[in-house]
Amino acid sequence: MRSGKSWRPERVAVIGLGRFGTSTANELSGLGYEVTAIDIDERKVAAAAERVALAAQGDGTDEDLLRSLHVDRSDVGVVAQGTNLEASVLSTLLMKRIGVPWVVAKAKTDLHGELLARIGADRVIYPERDAGNRLAHSLSVRHISDYITLSPTSGIAKLHAPAHFVGQTLEDLDIENHYQLNLLLIKRGQKIIAVPSYRERIEEGDELVLVGPDREMAVFTESHGPRPVE
Repeated sequence: MRSGKSWRPERVAVIGLGRFGTSTANELSGLGYEVTAIDIDERKVAAAAERVALAAQGDGTDEDLLRSLHVDRSDVGVVAQGTNLEASVLSTLLMKRIGVPWVVAKAKTDLHGELLARIGADRVIYPERDAGNRLAHSLSVRHISDYITLSPTSGIAKLHAPAHFVGQTLEDLDIENHYQLNLLLIKRGQKIIAVPSYRERIEEGDELVLVGPDREMAVFTESHGPRPVE
């Protein structure tokens, strides 16, 4: 990886083009990353070729193939083969062996994840489990459209500002004291207002990102009934 405070990854290799791998590759490509996508399935590779810099058919556990595709020059590697344990482990191991600085690997179970971490994965993710957690919280706390779990009873939630908040300042609303919630940021169109001041005035269309206990989220949304973010 390049050094320096302004560094950001530029080249990403994704092995495995199932739903998760395809979504990751497409999203990264759309954000401007140079993506190399690899899968054994010719149809999946053909579909990916329309969206990424390089799509190649082949075995992600073949070291010679990875080197021929210059995966060793990638800044980040994503191993998305969560269902095939052997392929997942071997691809992760090979990415580290050929020198990919940061490897993110998908796991299906805790044991699978522990194994990936032990062989060198820098980050292990559980997409299905995380999606289930988000869905469960969004259903149990009405009006929340997205949710990140921080603990079994708290998290970060995103929702539209209630209509009657528009025009009021954060000092007027005093969300922290009334609901024991902290407002992390306001998303206003494409603009992000991080740690907004108490003088910040809510505008129509603002999205609020709040952190705190689930029970307080529920009280807040039931009291104000904001419509969910689409």
